[in-house]
Amino acid sequence: MSENLMKSGMTFDQDNMPCMKCDEMRSGGFSSDGVIQLCYNNLFSKGHLETTIAHEMVHAYDQANFNLDWYNLEHHACTEIRAASLSGDCTWFQELLRGNVGFLKHHQACVKRRAALSVKSNPNCKSDKHAEAAVNK
Repeated sequence: MSENLMKSGMTFDQDNMPCMKCDEMRSGGFSSDGVIQLCYNNLFSKGHLETTIAHEMVHAYDQANFNLDWYNLEHHACTEIRAASLSGDCTWFQELLRGNVGFLKHHQACVKRRAALSVKSNPNCKSDKHAEAAVNK
């Protein structure tokens, strides 16, 4: 992923991947100016850190390679679906730790749920149903 980001003109170092204390219950975030934030107070293991970095790097890749409008809920949903699916957010073990256990189409359900959670935080999202509609489109 790092190699593909560098080909897209994005590199990450201590200046654009800061570790910070976060008030919200999140492990990281990506801002449209190319900064990946890591929330040291909400990262519980090396694996959690790696999954968080991978998730945020998917957003960075999408930002660098596609004309993302973060205020467009469909764009936001698309990058969240990709990040949840590709980063390891929805492995069976991750879901077990969250208390979500299922066998049939569980990955798809997890990806949709995780994407909708992120889209709900978008200032243009009016409700849970609005976020779900963007994810399901």
